[in-house]
Amino acid sequence: MGIPPSIEHGANRVDAPSRAHYGTTQPSTRLLRDFSRPRFALQGAHPDRSDLLPSTASPRSVRAGRVFDVAFCPWDDKLIASAGEDEAARLWVDAGSGAGVSSYGVCRGHKDEVVRVSWHPTSKILATASADGSVGVWRVAQPGMETSASAHDPDGGTTALVDKLEGHPDQVYGCIFVGDGEGGAPMLATAAGTDLHLWDLERAAVVTKVSHEPVTVEAGSERWEPGFLFSLASDGGARNLLASACSDGAVRIFAHDSKASSAEIVATLPVHTGALGCATTFLSGGNVLASMSTDGAVVFTDVRTMTPMTKVTSPCPTMGCCAVPSGDDGSIGSWFAMCGTDGIIRAIDMEGSSAPKVLTQPTDRPVPLLCVAADHSGRRIAAAGKAPEAPQGTQGAGGLGGFGGVGMLGAKKTPSSAGILLWDAAGRS
Repeated sequence: MGIPPSIEHGANRVDAPSRAHYGTTQPSTRLLRDFSRPRFALQGAHPDRSDLLPSTASPRSVRAGRVFDVAFCPWDDKLIASAGEDEAARLWVDAGSGAGVSSYGVCRGHKDEVVRVSWHPTSKILATASADGSVGVWRVAQPGMETSASAHDPDGGTTALVDKLEGHPDQVYGCIFVGDGEGGAPMLATAAGTDLHLWDLERAAVVTKVSHEPVTVEAGSERWEPGFLFSLASDGGARNLLASACSDGAVRIFAHDSKASSAEIVATLPVHTGALGCATTFLSGGNVLASMSTDGAVVFTDVRTMTPMTKVTSPCPTMGCCAVPSGDDGSIGSWFAMCGTDGIIRAIDMEGSSAPKVLTQPTDRPVPLLCVAADHSGRRIAAAGKAPEAPQGTQGAGGLGGFGGVGMLGAKKTPSSAGILLWDAAGRS
């Protein structure tokens, strides 16, 4: 399968129509599409890095802190959601590299950092997972179909809280829609502590909870808590599998039935021994699972046999990863993208038929990245993480230590403004 368009010649966009290729490979139907310079937008402009935004940039300046997750909307490719340190999820409309990115709405209601966002594949709802132990379910209006907003809440016409799913044992590090249940109700899987929950959103009730025993960890190893579920990925219904990278270095794979009314653990793979598991994503039509740990190790596992296939290592600690579609139909091939503390996105072909690619930031002070996502067509990649470095003597955003100053991603209550970087395939308008 060809290289995803968003990776070939990675194009860095800064909300400006001008593009500058950093790669030297000529375009090919076998390669990822050309990319222009990345645009710096979303989650607010840092007041001391205004040079990153041209005068035509449209995002509002907000104090949004670090960004822990980002997701493209599957039913409207202009919409993007981000999860932030400021206890909110934010929605953005991307009108293209020439028109820029603008704020579309804010999902407020959590009492701690929002760490994950997940779109329903067809229904106009968004799930937000928070360190406060709850998951918000929000109605999101299609751009152009929103109701009139009031002067007191300019974003009120675009989003509305439908339900708040509470009762999780700890911070919620995973949420993903897993199809429709009995009667057609949307079903949502969430991961918190050592528990996987399946929720019927029609009743706002848990229908299944699956717990597990953590893997024994050698003395002296640093862990958040033994066996915490730190991610949640779905194979898109290929085999009804869910996968989570865990704090004990294991990857746990769950299987649910066709209506997502029951689930069980089908494999516990200790593939990241001595490291903190942090991210998972499925590749190759759901046949391969990529799992990642903060030491930079990536393991590819054939889920048909639950056998690890190969392992690669990033030159820096890593935090986020995603599959990158190779065609306009959204089919998931063998391309995998990851990001980490050096601010570079590295994309590799799991099948090894193409050379690795990199996407870089248009600055000599790249910010560490915590998350990366690709759109349905593979024509855009988004990444985000820490705020740009604050000048000496000012309050920065902290390191990658953890939520509330004690956890994995290092959230603080007085955040600096972070941004989201967008890379476009060349020729996209």
